[in-house]
Amino acid sequence: MHIPRTYRTRLITYIGVLTTFLVGILVLTYGSSRELVLDEAHNRLVGLAQQLQGQIHADGADLVERAHMVRDNANFQEYLFIAISLNTDTAALREQYARQFGWLQIDRSVVLSPTGRAIIGPQHRDLAKAVAKRGRSLTSRDSQFYLDGSGGLEMVVTAPVSYRTQPLGVVAVTKRLGTEWMASVRRATGGELLLVKNGSIVASTLNLDPAERTFAAGAERQMLGRNVYLVQGVNLGADAGDSNLYFALSQAELTGRLIKQRDLMLVIAIFGALGVLLVGSLMLSNFSTPIARLTAMIQEVGEGRFPQFSRIPERDEVGYLWNHFAEMVKSLREKQEELQVVHEQLEKQATTDALTGLYNRRYLYDIFPRLWNEAQRQQNRLSVILVDLDLFKTINDRHGHLIGDKVLVMLARVLSQTCRVSDFAFRMGGEEFLVLTQGDVDGAAVLAEKIRTVLEFSVLTGDDYTIRVTASFGVARAEEQDGTKALNQLLARADKALYSAKQGGRNQVVVWPMPRLVVSNRS
Repeated sequence: MHIPRTYRTRLITYIGVLTTFLVGILVLTYGSSRELVLDEAHNRLVGLAQQLQGQIHADGADLVERAHMVRDNANFQEYLFIAISLNTDTAALREQYARQFGWLQIDRSVVLSPTGRAIIGPQHRDLAKAVAKRGRSLTSRDSQFYLDGSGGLEMVVTAPVSYRTQPLGVVAVTKRLGTEWMASVRRATGGELLLVKNGSIVASTLNLDPAERTFAAGAERQMLGRNVYLVQGVNLGADAGDSNLYFALSQAELTGRLIKQRDLMLVIAIFGALGVLLVGSLMLSNFSTPIARLTAMIQEVGEGRFPQFSRIPERDEVGYLWNHFAEMVKSLREKQEELQVVHEQLEKQATTDALTGLYNRRYLYDIFPRLWNEAQRQQNRLSVILVDLDLFKTINDRHGHLIGDKVLVMLARVLSQTCRVSDFAFRMGGEEFLVLTQGDVDGAAVLAEKIRTVLEFSVLTGDDYTIRVTASFGVARAEEQDGTKALNQLLARADKALYSAKQGGRNQVVVWPMPRLVVSNRS
């Protein structure tokens, strides 16, 4: 058979073969479903009936053990011997029997003397009569039979009792296979139980009218009520007399359940065929999509971008190639992010002061032209506050440079707390700091006075020192005529104002030009 070489024609061929296969399964399923349904129903019926038969036999063996427990009890044998030999009142014996064997899981029990008198359980006359009717053979060996009484079918086990080889009578214990037992079997198996006697159903788990209780022995199917049931006899394993037990399953329920399964298979097959056709059509129409997406990603990477795209299942070579390419792009993106983090760290180190965390002088020269141009466009003012700690050299000489650094950090913290978000704080070098703020000198002077006051009341304490510091402030504004030399001119004016504050006694704010405004608040 010649297979076309193109992927599209190959795919069409494979879809056709698979669809034909599914249609064939459909036809075979419809053709053989009836036989499968009946075979499955019969197998289930036989299996459940065998399980029930095994359970009944196990119950019989368990009942024999309980009868032997009574028969082999030495105390009971002695009490029974005394009661029979002396012909005493059996009330004490019955009391001892109830106390010693009341826990046994049996429905009824009787103990008969060799003469047939009911010493234990005289109220169970029908049981005592049935046991006595069995004759003297009961005193020599165990026996098992069924009693069909008013409470339904009852399993009876007898065991002879003797004391030092002297026969004392027989003990009989029973287990009812009545309506409660039949209902429990129905709950466990989902089937129905029928107790049949002389061609008539005398007890069942079905709600049958008297006219519907006729039973045809030997028929595998019985019309019970309005439904047809598959029936299977249950071997009781002992003398059951005319009573027979049957297990039944509703044919409608069985076949209906299996037909539902068959129909489900058919629906799955139909949808499977439709799914194959749909998937095949999608594959045909979108065959080139993964290749096109991969090509677009390669183009983006070639242009220096590293897009984020997730992995796909590796069903074919395209998925394998896609995932390996995704891993490569992910690795490149992570390297790019690492480089970006390192770049940001280097940029931060280049623009901030390592000790105080404020901007450094270099960043002032970088950012001032941009802020100056924005202020010119918006017709705003730029002002600076030049700050210099008073008598800082004395602090270093007296307490050392480590304490001096803590004083510088304290001043930086005061600047950060008092300045506005739009203000920029710089450490110019040594103990000299600068605040760049938008607005005229009046607002800058108010801000400077605020900083001066907060700093004056700040205290640096340690184990063996308490330091209060003050600072002198020079305030100036940039003028339009300064042009490209605005920063240098601004710093020169602020420096002159700062020098005047130092000369005037320190711990004060001086605004340039000095004749126009001087603010002083020395403590």
